[in-house]
Amino acid sequence: MNAPEQQRSPLYQTQPQTHFLAIASLVLSILGMLPILPLIGSIAGIVTGYIARSEIRKQPVQYRGEGYAKAGIILGWIGIALAILAVCGLLFFLLPVNTISSRGPAMQITVQPWITALP
Repeated sequence: MNAPEQQRSPLYQTQPQTHFLAIASLVLSILGMLPILPLIGSIAGIVTGYIARSEIRKQPVQYRGEGYAKAGIILGWIGIALAILAVCGLLFFLLPVNTISSRGPAMQITVQPWITALP
């Protein structure tokens, strides 16, 4: 056995670096769940998360951070769902109640004055 062959390793073996878009996806999705960037942050987090995940899968030797990208995508979708629920809740409380029935009120109440006239 050749001892130098067994110990041969690349001199500059680089570690894969975390993809910038994966971190950006996570940060944008977190900001999308806060009132700072309510819907835009979530959408941007989803888009950057899918781009980062695709590039990480294409070049696994160069990039890592697929977990960050997945977390950004999941939080982005949760942020969009929360925004939709907030809009539905806001519309529910802002719509007038009398638009539910088109026939009018079910009971009609008449009020008669107790004191008719003063002398």
